[in-house]
This record gives sequence, structure tokens and C-alpha cells, in this order.
Amino acid sequence: MITFDDVCEDEMEGVLLRYIDIPYFRNNPSYISLWQRYYYKTKNPGVLFLMRHKKISRYYHWIYVEFSRFFMKSGHCGMSKAALGMGMACGAYDRKILEDELKGILSSAVPCTEHEANALMNPKGFVALGRVWNSYREILFYNRELFVLDKEEVSFEEYRSRTHTHLPKNGSQRFSYSHEIIEQQQVGDKIDGDPAEGMEGVLDTEQEIVIDGSTYYIKEVIDGKRYRMISIPDGSSETQEDEGDALLHEVPESAVDLILRLNPGHVPRFTVKILGSRTFLFYRLYQLGSLKDCLDVSSSMGSEIVLYFVGQLTGIFNAMEKEGYRFTSFSLESLSVSEDCRLKIVDFDWASDGSGANCGEVIRDILSQYTSFSADQQDIAQRIDDILKRTNMKQVMTKYKIHLYERICGCS
Repeated sequence: MITFDDVCEDEMEGVLLRYIDIPYFRNNPSYISLWQRYYYKTKNPGVLFLMRHKKISRYYHWIYVEFSRFFMKSGHCGMSKAALGMGMACGAYDRKILEDELKGILSSAVPCTEHEANALMNPKGFVALGRVWNSYREILFYNRELFVLDKEEVSFEEYRSRTHTHLPKNGSQRFSYSHEIIEQQQVGDKIDGDPAEGMEGVLDTEQEIVIDGSTYYIKEVIDGKRYRMISIPDGSSETQEDEGDALLHEVPESAVDLILRLNPGHVPRFTVKILGSRTFLFYRLYQLGSLKDCLDVSSSMGSEIVLYFVGQLTGIFNAMEKEGYRFTSFSLESLSVSEDCRLKIVDFDWASDGSGANCGEVIRDILSQYTSFSADQQDIAQRIDDILKRTNMKQVMTKYKIHLYERICGCS
């Protein structure tokens, strides 16, 4: 069991940052005690705001008492009372201490509104542990890679404004699904080396493992073969926090050569990890989710985006069959969607005996479920290709990204 009683003062910031995003430690008494030590040492109220921002010590009275005293010194008597009320409302222990503290506040203190309380308890751009937190520059609700204009990452609002205002009405570039939108990325080289630390036994949630010198925390075991992980920052790199979730995906060793024979654009950019007797693909988790997620979101967007994905799906099936393989049991979760809306294979359970998923049946199921497009005719692929060639796909993709963001955020 990890304890923090022996952490010296010079190491406190690094240790606090190392475990700050791991849910297990949010209400760990030893970890909370380290936060208390650091707060009393620095006297920086930003420490309290950071603890609240990261949901640390949410069910312990201490943080609410300190918030109350801070706001009282700042002249916000109403907020001082509200902070204690928040602690009691969430059932923080020890309630009696909160009630005793509340008795010391004048009953005549004017209570603040819910909007005022939320603004005061969640300030923007506060400083703690040598960093700026909850800044307007942070990525909120969407991945900035979704919104790129002229090779420059821009905010969602700027992206929506510029694309809606400046898209040419005539002469827009048109292209079919078979054209590449971005340059192909090469699949990572196979890496054979010493097993990663912590990989010899059974992998499970809340376990830490070390891969290529970086420590990862297993957030979720998806199906016994896939492990969703997040990198634990060690404070040495400013970019570590932006890496997002990663996936460690166990595959048969024989599957690696088959995967490498496919078009690199059909699979995530990965590296191969030989960990003991097990073979894994290690790649970044796409934030748009699976093909099913994206088709569900696209239900109110018209059929063009569905046909766009179906066109890509046809290309993937054809490429696999050319190598003599099919998905053993295909589902819409077998493919993920990258930030540039390209389909990537994430299901490597393939059959080579002619059995497995049939491309025509899969396409007919998708079209019948997500469009009113007739799938009974024999020339489905050609008809889809003709429609996409007549469609301004650049404009469709722009609207889709905006629609996706608005659905996620609940805005309009």
C-alpha cells in the first residue's frame, strides 16, 4: 500500500502531480494529508482550488472548513457560509465540525446566489504546484486536432466562424471516399525488448505498468485483451498531460505480420510490445470513439456522412479479402474513427478460411439502420461512389465536426 508520510518537502510537488489524476487517490487519507502539509507550507489558496478542481478530499470536512475561512478573510461572508453548506450537502465527514464552524458565522451574512458560488469556487487561471489550472486555454470537451485550418489548430468558435463564412459557394473541391485526406502515417516498427515492468502477471484496473520508461495507469479492462490506460505525468514534460488515453491490445503474434501487410491508413499508428510471452499493440485511443458512436451521432446529419464511412468500410473489407482474411465477428465497434474521420481497424480477430463477416451484408445492415438508401440493388458500391463524387465532402465533413462537438457539449 502506498503511503506519503515520508515524502520530504522538496519532493512534495512532484509526488502530488504524479498521482493527481488517479481516482484511487482522490480520497486516500495519506495522499490528502500530503496535500494538507503542502497547503500549510505554501499558504496558497490555489492549492484548495486545485483540490476541488481534481475532486480531491471531496468527502472530508477539512477542505470545506479551509475554504470557509479563506472566503471569510476575503470578505465573502455569504460564500464562507455556502462553502460549509456544500460540505454538508455532499455528506462530508465530520458533519459536526462543519456545523460548529457554521455557528461562528453571523446569521445576518447575505447568502450568495448559486451562480456566484459556482464562479467563486471554480476560478479560471489559478496557480498551484507551479502551473496554471482551469485556464481558458485548456482543451474542453473536444480535441483541438479536430479543428485545423491551414495547418493551424484553432478554437471551435473560430473554426465554425471561418468555415461558415469563407467556404466558397462554387468551385469547391470534390472528392470520393477513395482519395486520401491526409498523408499516410507509417506503422511503427516492431520492438523486441525486455518485458515492461508489471507485465508478467495478470493485468487489472488500478495497476501501474512501465512501458518505454513511461508509467501508465490502467483505467479499464475492456474485454480481457484490451487495456485502456493513461500516462502518469512525472513532471519532466509539459506535453505529457495532452497525450490522452492509450490502448494496450493483446493480439496473436502471427497477426502482427498480417497487420503490417495492410495499408497503414487502415490501422492505428502502433508499436508492437513483446511482453514476456505475450504480444501487444500499443496505440493512442481515438477520441471520436467507434464507428457505432459516430454513426449514432450522425443520425440527424443526412446520409452523406454515413455513405462516406460505408465507402471507407468497403475499401477496408476489400483490402483484407485481398490478403485472404475477414473479420471473424464484425461489429461497428471493430472500427474506430480518427480525428480526421478515417476508419481504423481495432479488431484483429480475423479468419482465413473464408468464413467470417460478409462485406455486402454488413453494408446493407448499416444502410438500412442509418439511412433511407436502398440497399437491394447489386451495384451498391458503385452507386455510393457516384454519390460521393457529386458531393462536396469538404463541406459535409466541416458540418459533421461542428455537429459532433455541439452534440457532445449540449449546445446549439
